[in-house]
Amino acid sequence: MDFTKFLNSKDIATYLRRIRYAFTPEQAMYVVHAAAERTLPEKHAAYAELIEAYPDHALRERRQGVFKDQTVASFLRTYMERENALLAEFRRDGDDAICTYDYFSKEDDAWYQDGYGHHPVYRNFSEAFEDAQAENEDGNIAKITVTKRYFSGRTIEATLLPDGACLKVDELSGERDEAFLHAFDWMWVKIPTPFRYGDILAPVLKNKWGPRTSGGSVEGLVVLTDMATWGSKELKKNGFRNSKTPNYTRREQNFAACDRFIENHEEYGDDSDMILCGYFLDGDDLYYDHSLGIEQGYLNYARYRGELKGQDRMLRSVSNFLKGELELDLMLKAHRLIRAEEECRAKRSFLDLYTDEGLTLAGVHKQNQG
Repeated sequence: MDFTKFLNSKDIATYLRRIRYAFTPEQAMYVVHAAAERTLPEKHAAYAELIEAYPDHALRERRQGVFKDQTVASFLRTYMERENALLAEFRRDGDDAICTYDYFSKEDDAWYQDGYGHHPVYRNFSEAFEDAQAENEDGNIAKITVTKRYFSGRTIEATLLPDGACLKVDELSGERDEAFLHAFDWMWVKIPTPFRYGDILAPVLKNKWGPRTSGGSVEGLVVLTDMATWGSKELKKNGFRNSKTPNYTRREQNFAACDRFIENHEEYGDDSDMILCGYFLDGDDLYYDHSLGIEQGYLNYARYRGELKGQDRMLRSVSNFLKGELELDLMLKAHRLIRAEEECRAKRSFLDLYTDEGLTLAGVHKQNQG
């Protein structure tokens, strides 16, 4: 099977097909599980192919005893059974529980959450999902997440397509079976990517609870400097220098320490450690950080090919500076100019409150300064 079709990032999928990359069984399992746009039947079919190809492949034990004494066949068979049972329970009406729903708007490219007076509470899954489908008369809804909350404290959540096909089901609280239903949370995989130092990247998944895009800014843009999977080979390829001193610069790394770091992650890491690092924007404030959340793991990024607007334009100069194509002084001048332009744009937006006559008397105009 071509497991690249399960990758959320088209850039990474295209690159791996080009280099004819061969996934390990663990890597294939993780990529299939993490696929945001593939249904459970599609994922289970992929798991079945893995079982057929690697039935006796012993899985490395992870933290919390995950995968202990498990093979590909024994784990995936049990996992699918329990996932199907959880989905059946989730869809079951008549339980001592209530349901709410959220939906993803194609037009706005954002999740709309419940809890703000937009959606009522429903007695069961059927009522909640039927109401969500009724709201999709214009076909604007891409995905629906229904949350089932038991009065006992358990919570089950599933994300579905408008036709009812399930993309993901998960027990958010209650008696978690960490060894199976949450086993993938304890995985860390190293898979090659086509990204280079200085690339402008954007997350391909929308965080349900994250902030929405505002002011023309694109949520989550980052100018890449490095990622958790870069060992000595990748660092050299990206122009880093090997340094054994503790006070190294952003472009210097201790190659041996980075290789040991990857080895430790392969044994003890989890998917929250699958990060990338770089320069982000908060308003007009540029800062260095690493990506946050599972939605922003390194496998969920692609090169940003859209137009940079507003304060985001600063990232273009940072990218070109890191790639050695722009001088520091010009980058700093550009940042000052962009800040000034955006501040002026924001102030001019308030001029719509006044008449043209009043603005003329004040010595300014809505479009062009006199």
